[in-house]
Amino acid sequence: MKKALLATTALLMTAAGASAEISLSGFGRFGLDHNSGAAAGTAKTQINMRMRVNIDGSVETDSGVKFGGRIRLQYNDGDTAAALSPAMLYAAFSGVRFEIGNANTAYDSAALMYNSEIGYLDRGFGDPNGNYYSFSTGAYSGAETNRMGMMVAYSAGAFNVRLSYVTPDQTVSTLPAGTSEEVGISADYNFGQFTVSAAYADNAAGVSGESVAFLGAEYAVSSAANVGLLWFEYNALAAASDSTRVTLYGNYKVNAYTIKGYVATDDQAGLATDVAYGLGVDYDLGGARVAGDIHRNYANDTIVGLGVRFDF
Repeated sequence: MKKALLATTALLMTAAGASAEISLSGFGRFGLDHNSGAAAGTAKTQINMRMRVNIDGSVETDSGVKFGGRIRLQYNDGDTAAALSPAMLYAAFSGVRFEIGNANTAYDSAALMYNSEIGYLDRGFGDPNGNYYSFSTGAYSGAETNRMGMMVAYSAGAFNVRLSYVTPDQTVSTLPAGTSEEVGISADYNFGQFTVSAAYADNAAGVSGESVAFLGAEYAVSSAANVGLLWFEYNALAAASDSTRVTLYGNYKVNAYTIKGYVATDDQAGLATDVAYGLGVDYDLGGARVAGDIHRNYANDTIVGLGVRFDF
């Protein structure tokens, strides 16, 4: 999603003509969150809040190559302090972008994957299943202090393709037993009213032998409405944790209101129910939105949220 740059953006011009830019973007959100299935001794209704600030720096050379990087600051309610992410650096030229460090990953970057989310928390039980690497908002865990990621992406018009690699520890010649490098690939394409997307990651989240896969399609019924179908596959080491999730979603905009909904099924063993669903409504304030959402999850709990989100 595009973020508007703050007025504090600094633009410097060198004598040679190359330009350097520092910009801030992010979002804030706050509201009520209710979970009927909260554990004993835990309040069922709590205040949820988050503040995120992305700090981006870039320079474009005289030859047109753009170099840049990002770090992220984020605070969630309950944190002792704001978390600072590891850095991501990149180079981009003529539709090709290469990232290194705390790189985005091909799987997490696939189009449509999170389009069924609703509410001010942007959540849903039709989201991707399983575990996989993505840009890390906070510090790496102790076992992955030396994690290193790379992603190369190519865009040509409405077509995008990505390939990524993440090693949990680049400093060792042999990773610990059960740990492997994650390799991912994704592609998406828009043609007319249709968008299609696919993604796959092997050794997902660095776990040897686990994998995640995704297929998605969305159809723009009109400028005010669209529907989509998502399929997720999680192959775990333990067969009982295997999961196939299918999500049907749609939204409709009328004036300042957007009505959103989804129905999802999951065949993972041990779930109280294999069907989850949710309904949400957004009201556009112009630069911010008030959003409410209600869900029934796979544990038959009722989840309700009401809050505000603003992006900058």
